[in-house]
Amino acid sequence: MKRALLVFVLVLMLASSAFAYTSDRMDFGTIDFKGATVSFVMHWDAISQFEEGGGRAGVLQEAMELFNIGGYEKVVVGWGDVGDTALNRFMAGESKYDLWRVPFAFYWGLASRGALFPVNEILPDEYFEALPKITHDRNLELAFNGQLYFFSAGTDDYGHATFVVFNKDLLDAEGLEDPYELYANGQWTFEKLTEMARKATRDTDGDGIIDQYGLSNMDPKDLVYAYGGAITKRDENGKVYFAMDSEEAIAGLRQWVDWVLVDKIASPTALASGGEAEWGAGKYAFAFLPFYAIGNHTSWPFTHGILPWPQSPYTDAPRFLPGTADAWFVPANAEYPLGLVALDNYLFPIDNYYEDLDNYIAGRVADKQAYEILYTAVENFWPEDYYMNFLGGRWNGSLPYGKVCGDINNMISPATSVAEVKASAQTIIDDMFGY
Repeated sequence: MKRALLVFVLVLMLASSAFAYTSDRMDFGTIDFKGATVSFVMHWDAISQFEEGGGRAGVLQEAMELFNIGGYEKVVVGWGDVGDTALNRFMAGESKYDLWRVPFAFYWGLASRGALFPVNEILPDEYFEALPKITHDRNLELAFNGQLYFFSAGTDDYGHATFVVFNKDLLDAEGLEDPYELYANGQWTFEKLTEMARKATRDTDGDGIIDQYGLSNMDPKDLVYAYGGAITKRDENGKVYFAMDSEEAIAGLRQWVDWVLVDKIASPTALASGGEAEWGAGKYAFAFLPFYAIGNHTSWPFTHGILPWPQSPYTDAPRFLPGTADAWFVPANAEYPLGLVALDNYLFPIDNYYEDLDNYIAGRVADKQAYEILYTAVENFWPEDYYMNFLGGRWNGSLPYGKVCGDINNMISPATSVAEVKASAQTIIDDMFGY
């Protein structure tokens, strides 16, 4: 009789707490979607892992039962379309139970149009403190008019962080120093990297054409940040201003000019246009690769190493640059924003985040040094490297940043070009933030 009573009490407890949820970040209290259908808007199917055959099959179904979710749909569109798809759903009033996985390229457009829900209005400070450090720091740096929008530990936080990856076999064949030893001895500097890249750049078959480069192609903005500069900064009052005219930023742009146009030790082939294949074929000594691309190393015919960006004359240590990638967002017109955040927490717990990170790192290293460096990066990404891309991409010459890239490629002085775009860049910033 007592056992039957105990079972009955346990059943009642489970039933009564079925919608009460405490995640690894906060106590949400009762969560009840009242049978609503949730839509996941994505540019790739990030939900398949929870479906039959996926690594976490059944978790979404569990959440649906616990939170009284009537069903779900997946809206999967192309990368270039997901921002417009999200905005169109918002404008049409179709996004009331949406979760959007949006690349950073579309973040500012959505935030400035009031399409994103400011989660700081419903989540306590402790919630944000519990997030992984890179997510926490990114949230603060990418605040829009004082509002915070990042809340998920299931984002591609680190996939677009860039590292200096080197071809150990090529360096050994050229009789060059071990970059790991330079790093360990505090000698991993831009000066030393330039010296090694010059020696590695040469015509290997005697036909008069350079076919082995010291460096891969790279985006000038990475050198701006690695040198200690920035494209935009916030002043003491949180106001965003154009910052490329700083001494550090100009020096980073000059380094790009020296490598690419003066010394010609960097491959002219952009990574996205065949450069990754050239690197994978052993044509470069050093490549500036995003974290996700290092996963291709299983097909590389050489042994690789991984380092942060070198120390510049303006920084006190080599720098880990995080970049910015996808994140989950709640639409501003969400009927049940707290429930949507709770659903995210259930699907993407922090323990899984770190488990995925462990696997991510393990799949990209070939030695103990790289393993230690990548774990050092996780806690030491430079928080200001979150470029506000509404100033244009590298190839978009109609916007300020793209114009600077085009100018310096035509040997126009970085300082001259930056001075020419400063006013227009600040106007774009002021319009974006409503100053």
